[in-house]
Amino acid sequence: FIFRAFGMAHGNINSGALAALSCYDDEQPSPDAQRNPDSPQRTSAAQITGQPQLVGTVPLPPPSPHDDGVASCGAIRTRLPDGRVRSFPHVDGNYAGFVFVSVGRAHGLGEASCEAIAAATSVLANGDKLQTILGDDRHLSVSRTFALRRHQIEPLVQDLKARLKTIPSFEIEMCGWDVLSNDDGTRSFVVIPLRSGLEKLRSIVRAVDRTLARWRIEPYYEQQRFHVSVAWFAGVPQPNKLLQGPKETTTATWMVKTVHAKIGARSYNFPLRGC
Repeated sequence: FIFRAFGMAHGNINSGALAALSCYDDEQPSPDAQRNPDSPQRTSAAQITGQPQLVGTVPLPPPSPHDDGVASCGAIRTRLPDGRVRSFPHVDGNYAGFVFVSVGRAHGLGEASCEAIAAATSVLANGDKLQTILGDDRHLSVSRTFALRRHQIEPLVQDLKARLKTIPSFEIEMCGWDVLSNDDGTRSFVVIPLRSGLEKLRSIVRAVDRTLARWRIEPYYEQQRFHVSVAWFAGVPQPNKLLQGPKETTTATWMVKTVHAKIGARSYNFPLRGC
């Protein structure tokens, strides 16, 4: 899926930063996958995104870090009652995964999210249809969604651990808001862009890419525009001048000390250097 940006003044749009939340499915975990006992139980699920096409668009973010989905080969689109779209059937033995930075507890993100959602609601004709994304589901993606066989998971996890522990912790800031929509017009998102810490986050992406390359998994998108999705609604917003121009919120800050991965039903944590 690819996101269109509404009223954005950016000439260089990230073709992959938006890659979670594209389509929350209600898939169940693979029967032979065990849930991490330390991870909270959640019900959101995700879909695998394909290669984006960079024509003034931004792709959806990878699936929520709390999905319990199994990756699939052969996409089949199924519309769910609430407007979401499930695009992937289950394939036994394939596990969907992606790597991300959790920012749900970032200082000021709750206030910034409320401001962004309130502002979007006031200018969108369908603002009353906004569905809030819970705090613990808010994250910055640093990989595409990928599929692994069961025997590949542990070696990949160990490789990620070795690479990421060499990168020092760093602080990021998120501020402002925008509305992004997928290319087929089924879903739109209210998002808060990353404003500082971009190069540091790109160093995480490069490390993750090197690991994934060993399993012939596509690297992250060349143009990276990182953001956090805070709400979604079905369809696309109608043209509106109020969506153009600067849109500010409280600045949210977060010290990135850990990178996370969700593969199948399991969660993995990768502390950065010194953490």
